[in-house]
Amino acid sequence: MCVDFDEIEIARWLIERGSDVNAKAEIDPDGFGGHTPLFGCVVSQAYLCGLQRDAAFARLLLDHGADPNARASLRKRLRFVPDESMHEYRDVTPLSWGERFYNPRSHGHTWFSKPAMTLIAARGGRP
Repeated sequence: MCVDFDEIEIARWLIERGSDVNAKAEIDPDGFGGHTPLFGCVVSQAYLCGLQRDAAFARLLLDHGADPNARASLRKRLRFVPDESMHEYRDVTPLSWGERFYNPRSHGHTWFSKPAMTLIAARGGRP
């Protein structure tokens, strides 16, 4: 939630008190979920709104042991984009999630954080 709402100070406080930067979201009956906070640094409304442009959140998570190659399955539907249909991304890493999400004909590029992707790749992330 901290990543989604750009609450980096709360995230720092939680990490200092032992929160797991690799905590996974619950997986639903269809197999979707399991994403970690790092996935939220790659595609986010905060980025769309002009926040997190320096990848500080991704850096904080990676500096505290976030796995740049965690895997998850995600579903995403956005409004007010060229393609408002549900898109499914199965067994993706943060990098492959971002690469597959970035498509000007579907979701567009405004939700996608190139700075976070670049940092994750530099820290060993693979598609």
